[in-house]
Amino acid sequence: MLSLLKGEGGTNFIAWGITGSGSFIRKSFEVLKRIKERYGVKITTYASRAGEEVARMYGILDRIGEISPGRHYEELITEDVAGASCTYSGRFMLGRYRLLVIAPATSNTVAKIVYGISDTIITTIASQALKGGVPIIILPSDATEETEVPCYIDRERCTNCMECIDKCPFGAISELNCIPILDLMKCHGCRVCELTCPEKAIFCFQKAKIKIREIDRENIEHLREMEGVTVVESPDQLEDVIARTLGESY
Repeated sequence: MLSLLKGEGGTNFIAWGITGSGSFIRKSFEVLKRIKERYGVKITTYASRAGEEVARMYGILDRIGEISPGRHYEELITEDVAGASCTYSGRFMLGRYRLLVIAPATSNTVAKIVYGISDTIITTIASQALKGGVPIIILPSDATEETEVPCYIDRERCTNCMECIDKCPFGAISELNCIPILDLMKCHGCRVCELTCPEKAIFCFQKAKIKIREIDRENIEHLREMEGVTVVESPDQLEDVIARTLGESY
C-alpha cells in the first residue's frame, strides 16, 4: 500500500529533482509534462551537476522549458545557479511545494538520503523537504534490472564513412585516427546521427540489463521505511502516485 503525507499550504507548485541516472529519465520527463498539462501545476526543476549532464545526453535538457519555462517557481535550478549553500532549498522549509519528485534517483542519491547526507542540490532539497513536511516521491534507478544507455557507435557495423560528423548539429562526433568518435559530454541526445547513419551503426537509448547490488536493494528498503517518503518502481506508478497526491486518480 502506497501512502503519502499530504502537503500543506494548498500551493500549486511541485519540484522535480534530476540526478545522474539515465534510467527512466525520459519517461519521467513525459510523466511530469502530462502532470503539468493536466493539473496546471508549476514545476521547478532541480538538477545536480551529474543530472544536468545526463539530462543533456538523453535529450531532456533542451526540452526542460516545456515544463519549467523560467518563470518564478518554474525555473531550472542547477548547482551553479543555487551555489554551494543551495539557496533555493529554503522554499521547502516554507511549505511552498505540494511535493518533491526525485526521478530517477541514483543509488548514490538513495544512500545519501537514507543516511542523512546533504552534499548535492538533490540531497539538500530532499533533506529540507523532510524537515518542512513536504512529501517526497522517489523512483530509484535500481528499482528494476533494466536501464537505457546513451547514444553509441557500433564498431562492427560502422564503415567509417564519417557522415555522422557532418550531420551532428552539436559537434559531438569527431574523427580520430580515421574513426568517428562520439563525445557524450557534447551529445544532446537529438538522435540525428542515429536516424541518418546509412549503415544503421548508431544506437540511442537501447535497453540494457543491470545487476542490482545487495547494498542498493537494502538502501531502497530503508528508504521505504522513512516517514514522508514514497518509493515507486516505474514511471507508470510514479504518475499514479503524483495524480493521487494532487487529489485525483487516473
